[in-house]
Amino acid sequence: MNLRHLVPVMGVLAITAGSSVFAEDKGPSVSFSGWSDNFMTVSNANNPQNNAATAKNDKATEVGFATTESLKANVKIGDGVTGKINLFLHPTGNNASTVDIREGYMAWAFNPDWTFTAGKYINHIGWLSPEPTGLYTPNASLIGYQSGVAAGSVAGQARLYGYANDVTGINFAYASKDTPLSGSVHLVNGYFNGGDANSIGPVSSLGAGNANKPTTRENADLGYGLDLTFALPKDMGYIDFDFAYDPHGGSNAGNTVGPVTTGLGGDVLLLGLNATLKPAEGWLLGAEVIYTQTGKGKNSAKTSVDNSDFTTTQGMLLANYALPKGSVSIPVSLTALAQIWQDKFKTGAPGLGANGTGPGAREIAVAVLTNPTSSANFGLNAELAFTSFDSKVAGTDKVNATIFSIEALIAF
Repeated sequence: MNLRHLVPVMGVLAITAGSSVFAEDKGPSVSFSGWSDNFMTVSNANNPQNNAATAKNDKATEVGFATTESLKANVKIGDGVTGKINLFLHPTGNNASTVDIREGYMAWAFNPDWTFTAGKYINHIGWLSPEPTGLYTPNASLIGYQSGVAAGSVAGQARLYGYANDVTGINFAYASKDTPLSGSVHLVNGYFNGGDANSIGPVSSLGAGNANKPTTRENADLGYGLDLTFALPKDMGYIDFDFAYDPHGGSNAGNTVGPVTTGLGGDVLLLGLNATLKPAEGWLLGAEVIYTQTGKGKNSAKTSVDNSDFTTTQGMLLANYALPKGSVSIPVSLTALAQIWQDKFKTGAPGLGANGTGPGAREIAVAVLTNPTSSANFGLNAELAFTSFDSKVAGTDKVNATIFSIEALIAF
């Protein structure tokens, strides 16, 4: 869904894989853009992680800094052809960094309404932006990015889930100024297993360092996706439907109980519905529901693994209000956000709650977005969040956290 386009305060336009690029271009051109996202975070959580072998106090307040950068190269070629490379850079210590190729694709608008895209791109699932320039709160969404914990691990441990995972494949996108309905169909390596975002080729062409299919998938498995968007009249908002199906897409490490340590992951079906409404000047309301069903995985003996099948329900409500121009000296918007996700197993298991209730989380957050220099390319933002994780795994405590973040963000 391409609701990821305008930040209420910063107003930075993001280029997405489904965007129409049809134009009478006369020759190739290259432009660069990006951002630097910098945080200070203070977190007070009763973290049950066992560090008995060290002197670290996991129940103490934690204070720290973080930074992530993005550098994008945007290419425009004649006859409606464009390309994009988007690199995320994360410092990892010892003067080293991790470089993620979040996007690397070509797009061909072969007529004014249809665009064909091939390569790696941020998938269509979800409402909130995968980049800080498209967020209504400084921190990324809880839903879509975080769900499930492995038995015995720290509650709230993240795994690739929902719209947290980039995809590699092709899509056909339709958008016309003459109709409120737009959409795209997707054929990709997969949606829910991190290994599917790799470049995967025939076995005969693989050499050292190349990636084969993840061991949790059959060789011919692909993921199938659909995105449909209906624009409300008078620019009042959007209603969007997301669909994804991924045979053997479940990650064996992602099973909360009875993980499939060797063998195939279960099939995954995702249905999502989100909506945006602008009821009055300065107001934006958003809501989203995501339902995911993961089937039973199979071990190396091709026997179904009990308690590896589960459902996940995720939901979010958001309200953003941009203060009127002239009421304050700089652009300011305020956001209130409530989120929930809950795993539920088809059958109960030792250590889980009644009726197969699995891990879950709740979050309430308030945020202030500002442009202190009145420039749309510089934001100084703050967020206060109250989060609760419950793993439902025997011997693991519930985690409550109060998190305060200050963000300094520049975009260029």
